[in-house]
Amino acid sequence: MKVLHINSYFSTSGLFNQLYNRQIQSGIDIDVYVPISYEYPEERLATSGDYTTVHRTFHQFDRYIFHLKHNKILKDLLSTYDFNEFDILHAHSLFSNGWLARQIHKRYNIPYVVAVRNADVRTFFQRMPWLRNMGLDILKNASKIVFISKNTYHEVYNNYIPQSLVNSFQAKTDIIANGIDDFWLNNRYYRQNHSLSQPLRIISVGKVYAGKRFEALAEMVNEYNHIHPTELHIVGPAWNQRITERLKQTPNVIYHGSKSKEELLQMYREMDIFALLSSPETFGLVYPEAMSQGLPVIYTKNEGFDSFFDNHLIGVSVEKTDTRGFTKALDYIIKHYSRVSHNATASIDAFNWQVVSKKYLDIYQELLTKKENE
Repeated sequence: MKVLHINSYFSTSGLFNQLYNRQIQSGIDIDVYVPISYEYPEERLATSGDYTTVHRTFHQFDRYIFHLKHNKILKDLLSTYDFNEFDILHAHSLFSNGWLARQIHKRYNIPYVVAVRNADVRTFFQRMPWLRNMGLDILKNASKIVFISKNTYHEVYNNYIPQSLVNSFQAKTDIIANGIDDFWLNNRYYRQNHSLSQPLRIISVGKVYAGKRFEALAEMVNEYNHIHPTELHIVGPAWNQRITERLKQTPNVIYHGSKSKEELLQMYREMDIFALLSSPETFGLVYPEAMSQGLPVIYTKNEGFDSFFDNHLIGVSVEKTDTRGFTKALDYIIKHYSRVSHNATASIDAFNWQVVSKKYLDIYQELLTKKENE
């Protein structure tokens, strides 16, 4: 079995190699195509693996005209591979990567799996209504549709899928969460009789840029500081220097820069609560990583991670601009700390890449069998 992954998101997130490496171990022959802009900084590339091909194919300003950008990528993609060798295509987003898979499907009739991400909803379905029919065409011709979260699933089916297509789309739809590195599963930590720090220590992790909303989180923490002494510790690379500098000058905020996973694990164990109110957020890898160390989490309401657990089980969901809701979330976690912390650690098996990889393998085998029987 030979699979081509079309994954522009592999440029920014290394989590995908957890899936790809397991697929190779399972005997699947894979290639991964990663299109990036000419301007994309080399040092930010998160890609890895001999199976990966990274090509600079478009300019940043091309992003404002969908077909200008993607026709440039398609031309490069078609010249890069012999598509007669591939059995299955796996597009890791609906619009950008899915459009490319659909064009190859038209030419070579290769079945494709398409993932629907939160960004597909926020950027395309919501803000670019003129592209909705194109998105529906991609879904209609996909052999399998995968949603990363239940929230995205419900939002798309409730708002953007015509009733006449719902049954046929749902029949080929799965919801499959991403996994986390085995490092966190193997080093899970239960907090026994944990005493909250004075001041309270909140940690937030992610690349420092506007979408992570660290400055708004810092304001909420400073509001809470009037009730209870509190610190916000931020870990992650400085993708936006202006935001980073402002955070460094914000009271009660400590910016630590990037950390290795070993260093981050130790920091998690020294903290009390994890909070991140980013938007949009397809999955939020850092939430289950923090949970593995017994940290209750505060996460964005109606974004990707919000769908995985009942509210107040492993933490509390909060509207991204709701300062009062953030205060109430902290009060609740402090009051019920032992239970919520225990639940957080106990719940991370839902994000085991071995289980996730097996689900995708089953999908591929199903599509391959169907193709062979046609």
